[in-house]
Amino acid sequence: MNTQFRREIKLLLQAGLLIFSFTVVVGILNGLDAMEFARPMLMAHVHAGTLGWITLGFIAACLWIFCEGRTVSGWRASAPRWLGVVAILSILFYAYAFYTGNLDLRLAGGSLTLAALLGFYAWIVAMLRGAPLSTPRLGMAAAATTLTIGAILGVLMGIYLKGWLPSLSDSLFLTHPTTMVVGYLVLAGMALSEWRLDPESAQKRASKAGWAQVILPFIGGVIITFGALANDPILIGLYIPFQVIGIIIYLVRLGPKMLAVRWLAGGPARHYAISAFFLIANLALITTMIVSFITGAYGDPPDFSKIPFWMVFAMDHAMFIGVMTNGLLGLAAELASGRRSLWPWADHVIFWGMNVGLVGFVVGLMLQSAPVKQVFAPIMGTAILIAIITYLLRLRAAPGTAT
Repeated sequence: MNTQFRREIKLLLQAGLLIFSFTVVVGILNGLDAMEFARPMLMAHVHAGTLGWITLGFIAACLWIFCEGRTVSGWRASAPRWLGVVAILSILFYAYAFYTGNLDLRLAGGSLTLAALLGFYAWIVAMLRGAPLSTPRLGMAAAATTLTIGAILGVLMGIYLKGWLPSLSDSLFLTHPTTMVVGYLVLAGMALSEWRLDPESAQKRASKAGWAQVILPFIGGVIITFGALANDPILIGLYIPFQVIGIIIYLVRLGPKMLAVRWLAGGPARHYAISAFFLIANLALITTMIVSFITGAYGDPPDFSKIPFWMVFAMDHAMFIGVMTNGLLGLAAELASGRRSLWPWADHVIFWGMNVGLVGFVVGLMLQSAPVKQVFAPIMGTAILIAIITYLLRLRAAPGTAT
């Protein structure tokens, strides 16, 4: 790793891991049906994971990929240092606001978080100048664009709930999560796995296939955002060909790297490779959900609110854990590779425990089987907790870690 923001990257990942521990503990208890959590706690659980862990990790990945092999100066050198702190504190406050259920706090937390994300987005746009427009960089920039759109929609939801903009539609409650999961995370997952399975790809200009791999899912994400906002089944259905073609191009381009991974060996490569496989599973779940929605399986006329919860939860976990957590744990493992001698057994426990547990958990959701879900949820959750402790210790001892 050769970047001037090494300390900032590690700080963001360390903060993300700490916040993620809250999400995991709540998830284990919820998966076991050991406790019945009120909606505010579940909302805090979701946002601590998607923002506190995944988005802070995504920002860390952006600092790495956009600065790799470059030295920046001026405001582009100083901005990430204070924007990172602002992002961490605002997301912590936002998660707490969801826990309290206080709409004023939620709106304040969402606005602060949006301000930090807008700052990072401006930095990413500035960093695109003078850098090779490679496929992973384009993918990260497209993901950051969709993330920013989703964050704006989240703040608009808070304004709507306060009753200040009654002209807005309640379809925002479906549009916001759709944008964040289907638009933002699909692009981020593709870019992250390609970049780390083929590190040299970040320094090569994107081919026509690379551009198509990024542009098609990005357009699909924009289409489904407007489709969900209008509750229009035709627009929502148009998402499928854009996404499917983009994923196929991605798999064709990255396939040899995925097949070359040694699954029984330690190291981060298998995390990136299995992240790509979970992208396929997520695409299958999304496509099934959309086709069922269009054909009236959830009501006539089609009604997003009637989509079964098990399908939404299965899709979310395949994306949040299978795609993004695998990718970000791979980054953490690379950053702390010099300290792999600390708990060397943990790498195998983390990888196999988390992914076998996730597959079993998703199957339990699909079968609507509480016993299956209760068996695999703690396996998955315990493996992730071991990952959190392991990488916090390794990153703390690795050179260049922020104190």
